[in-house]
Amino acid sequence: MLENQAFGWLKNAIKGSTLDGGTSNAAALIRACSDPAVLVQGVAGDFRAALADESAHSEGPPAAAAATAAAPVAPAAADAPATAELAGEEPPSSNDGVNSNGPLDDLTARLDRIKILLYEERSASSAAAQQSGAVSLNWTPAVATAVYKGCTAPTTTETEQTEEGAATTNIGEEEGLMPQLIQHLPLLPFEARKSVSAIFNYLLVCGLDGVDRQQFASISTAFAGYVLERADHIIDQLVRAHYCKPTKEGADGVDIALLCGSMLRSSLRHAPIYRWVLADANCERLVYPFLDGHVHNPNFDLGSDALETVRVMLTGATGGGNVAAPAVAGVAGDHAAEEEYKQQMEGIASDFLTRKYTEVIDERINKKCLSPKANYMTRRMTLQLLSSILLNRANYQAMMQYISSQQNLVTILCLLRDPSPHITLDAFQVFKIFVANPHKPPEVVQVLYDNKAKLVKYLDGLHKEREGSDEQYRDEKRLVVSTLEGLEVPEA
Repeated sequence: MLENQAFGWLKNAIKGSTLDGGTSNAAALIRACSDPAVLVQGVAGDFRAALADESAHSEGPPAAAAATAAAPVAPAAADAPATAELAGEEPPSSNDGVNSNGPLDDLTARLDRIKILLYEERSASSAAAQQSGAVSLNWTPAVATAVYKGCTAPTTTETEQTEEGAATTNIGEEEGLMPQLIQHLPLLPFEARKSVSAIFNYLLVCGLDGVDRQQFASISTAFAGYVLERADHIIDQLVRAHYCKPTKEGADGVDIALLCGSMLRSSLRHAPIYRWVLADANCERLVYPFLDGHVHNPNFDLGSDALETVRVMLTGATGGGNVAAPAVAGVAGDHAAEEEYKQQMEGIASDFLTRKYTEVIDERINKKCLSPKANYMTRRMTLQLLSSILLNRANYQAMMQYISSQQNLVTILCLLRDPSPHITLDAFQVFKIFVANPHKPPEVVQVLYDNKAKLVKYLDGLHKEREGSDEQYRDEKRLVVSTLEGLEVPEA
């Protein structure tokens, strides 16, 4: 079977599966199960049991009894004992070995099995599309559909207080399994957290990537709509997870923040969610915290991940700088649709930067992210982001506003003389835009003219070693130098 390259990350998430070493009756049943609906049902049952156990441990014996009594049991898909065990029902005896490792271990194993089924289905679909050169829009991805329905169906995990003050689990019909799993990620084992993130991401992007993406478009769109309807809960939770504080016990919050960052970026690939996040009513709590704090996190992984999220937020581009359009049913490889969608995403970003130029560029990128107090990685990646924003035609208004500022020019000139060669190279990519502007305001011309001799001399030796191998850099530097040499003193 040909491997589906677009979803190799889903296969990688399966490595080290908890199914490999399981020897209990439950592990064997889970390993053999090929019914995603039963597996998701089992996850829900295990999750409810885990919540009840957590309540019991936190509240003491009285609460434990109340939680156990109130915890609902997932109905079995069939009368067979094997199906009941897979669905997460209580075993008939505490010594039968079915749930000997607890509900969280079984939950982790079921999530692993769901990932395997999703990958196998997608690999088969991708292989068929590659071999035939076409996709069948009459085919329904049964596994992905069942997982989507199971993760979004109303479930029953609202917490209330009894008269005695004990926490109990009651019915809450508006909730779904996926939002609850995200909310309680700290409760789940590490491998289970990774699985939740992988499944969430897959449901969002299965219709965006791959040669067979048209066949999964309805699932991707439907799940994105589900996330948008609950964005105040789901998206807010993904952002709040970045407020983590590493601990001596292993900094559990770090891996949760990274997983939530991945889920947030997958959500932003859908224009309706992207537009909602950048709306005036939401950007202050969903966008600004990244620029104000998360990108400055001393933890390298967290800071880099936050910077990647900022890049997606301010450009609308996914990894690699490309924007994949949602699949259009019946239109395979529709480049016109992809270009239209790219322009839509860039338009949303451009509108946000125009509306919030002062808050984003002046108050955060310039004063915080490019400040000498910012760490090396933050300054470097921010410069790269800034140059990509300014060089994008969709951001013409923001670009003209930026390169018309004398203070912005001074900031870039300081970075141009940074001790780091990487930062000076990135600063040059922004500096050249100031010089190339045919409509420079007098104050910008004055700064360039006053420093012309020094700049020409400095630029002559700037990354001279690149000129032999980088033709574009050599030509751009020559153009910048010649423009500076021809610069005339502004008239009084």
